[in-house]
Amino acid sequence: MSAIKFISKNENKNLVLFVHGFTGSNETWINEHGQEFPKMLLEDSQIAENYDFAYITYYTTLIDMYGAKVKTNLFKRLFNIETEIARKNLGITQLGEFIQSVIQFNCESYENIIIIAHSMGGLVTKSFILNEVNKEVPSNKVKLFLSLAVPHNGTEWAKLGEKLFNNAQAIDLKPLSPVLTQINQNWIHCKSLPKTVCFYGQYDEIVDEGSAVIYQAEKPEKIPCDDNHNTIIRPSDKSRHVFVAIQSILQKFAQEVYLKEPFQVRPFIDQGQLDDEIFVLRLLIADVHNIHINSAKQTFFNAEYMRKVLVNQGEHAIATLGDLYSRIETFYSIAFGKLMSGDLNDSNHLVTYVHEQVSKESDFLKSAIPLLGGFQKIGMLHQLMNMMEKDLWWAQQQNFQTIEQFRKARRK
Repeated sequence: MSAIKFISKNENKNLVLFVHGFTGSNETWINEHGQEFPKMLLEDSQIAENYDFAYITYYTTLIDMYGAKVKTNLFKRLFNIETEIARKNLGITQLGEFIQSVIQFNCESYENIIIIAHSMGGLVTKSFILNEVNKEVPSNKVKLFLSLAVPHNGTEWAKLGEKLFNNAQAIDLKPLSPVLTQINQNWIHCKSLPKTVCFYGQYDEIVDEGSAVIYQAEKPEKIPCDDNHNTIIRPSDKSRHVFVAIQSILQKFAQEVYLKEPFQVRPFIDQGQLDDEIFVLRLLIADVHNIHINSAKQTFFNAEYMRKVLVNQGEHAIATLGDLYSRIETFYSIAFGKLMSGDLNDSNHLVTYVHEQVSKESDFLKSAIPLLGGFQKIGMLHQLMNMMEKDLWWAQQQNFQTIEQFRKARRK
């Protein structure tokens, strides 16, 4: 069986990986109706349009017959009979290294990886993440770790597996096992971890809440579910809390990734396409230095792109933007008052002061839109300056007649 099996592969930039637990497999995620948890999630159009899905598989069994398999293979080789790989239960650390290699060579094209891991699969995932962030050049691709009934502090049930079957994985799963202790210590002291959400079953007889909630520097979000250790990974229908919560988390992450795009500074190549815009003319007639004009063009260009994207997000985004425009205009008016009172020397001083102050994270200009920073806010000011109906200027005794006179002079 392949170590990775893609359920959905549509060249998205986000990938969701499902990692099963002790003695599990890809069938781990199938409910009593034969429905796969990942495929139920993919029925949501927003999730399907933003994510590829895949299973990660590793060898795990309750009774390890490795010794017998090796002897059988040796016997077969004497008679030149084809043999199968003699697999055995590897420890959590070795499995973490294997998962790291699988992801490195099969998931290279993805920008963001979300891991949904159950039980021991979550410990394997933690080991992989620690290996990844401690590389000389870490990829930092894992952005979300959804921990489903993962025994971060071990489980008493593992002691039974150790005694009855001398199972290497069960030994690692014991409370205070050397491997688990080392992983937890490294995790606590790691400064570059993905966001972690801990799901736990309120009726879980194997992993209790105390073990299912990870201990780390930044307190993780925890989500109780009315499930046991097995039902938490195979919801019977879409109304189950674990399904609703994971669906919501994936939707929100996709939205955040989408909204990041308009806030990335985009280079503006000045070919004179903005030279006749009102905001540029207001700067020119105020005899403002070219460095301010070039900066205004850059920020205006980026703010225009940002506004188009956010307007498509609906009424809430439009209302939030409208409120911020009003506050930016008020802020500018206060600064213009400083020019009239002599606190600011001239137009260049006014532009410098306004750009500097708007770019700061002041409470007055804080926005409910995440990632909207000073660069976009300066551009929003110049968007306001680009509206003919706005009586906004960079120098005293200027009006729309001044703009028309300037235009006529330029045409001559």
